[in-house]
Amino acid sequence: MKNNRIHVVLFIITLGTTFLAGFLQGGNVTSGIAFSAALIFILGAHEMGHYVYGKRYGVDITPPYFIPAPPVISPIGTFGAFIKIKSPIATKRALFDIGIAGPLVGICAAIPVIIIGIKLSSVVDPSSREFEGGMTLGSPLIFSFLADSFFGKVPDGKDLLLHPVAFAGWIGLFVTALNLIPAGQLDGGHIMYALFPRKWHRRASLSMIFLLLILGIGTQPIIQLLQSLWRGIPLESYKDIFTFDGWLGWVMWAMLLSIMGTRHPPTMDDNIPLDGKRKLLGVIALLVFIGCFTPVPIGLPKS
Repeated sequence: MKNNRIHVVLFIITLGTTFLAGFLQGGNVTSGIAFSAALIFILGAHEMGHYVYGKRYGVDITPPYFIPAPPVISPIGTFGAFIKIKSPIATKRALFDIGIAGPLVGICAAIPVIIIGIKLSSVVDPSSREFEGGMTLGSPLIFSFLADSFFGKVPDGKDLLLHPVAFAGWIGLFVTALNLIPAGQLDGGHIMYALFPRKWHRRASLSMIFLLLILGIGTQPIIQLLQSLWRGIPLESYKDIFTFDGWLGWVMWAMLLSIMGTRHPPTMDDNIPLDGKRKLLGVIALLVFIGCFTPVPIGLPKS
């Protein structure tokens, strides 16, 4: 029981900080409870997917560690959750199953949360007091599809004010996209390592760090640099096509991946290939990543 005490304490504190975050969003206790329950459900489902499959393969794996955060630091009241794997993984099949279980279970948990949250959301005028100070969120393909299907088209000149439960579902998609990036020892990195030769994983990791840096700084500084170095390049005609603003969060994520390392430890037997069913699941994981990803997840607050 002593070994699990830290997990319980962190879980309880995270319940409190996520409740406070939801309370600050919705302005009432009901919003706080709903946001906390929805977010903890999604994060917990993701981590339990890893945990259950880890235990199934006899891996020494810890229960989830939830990471609480004051809402003044993290507007969602948490920095997420993680598990620790303390023993080697036997085969690529085991690595693949453990790695993919989290995102697939997590997305299955996020979808009904989004549907419920969308039903509770409302249409408001962008200039209304309700929108003041609110974040502008990018809309992943899955979220846009669910919003169009279960809420309908938002009238011109209006915006959709997300209920805290819908925001929790959006966070679930964002977390899934982050974890499915095929780099390092992220879930996507585990899947990449299991599906392809080892050297491919290393190349993919370095490529993703480079791509995240581009997404983070945007193309405007790069275009200006190229024009200053090679004045003869006719970039003005294509400027509107290639120019987009970056999101600095991707730079931080690229730095974190660099610190964590781009190499992946081998399994005890890397020679056992994956079967067709797992390769198909790998394609599904790629589609989930595309559906959850958005280049600029969070914009500036409304003033």
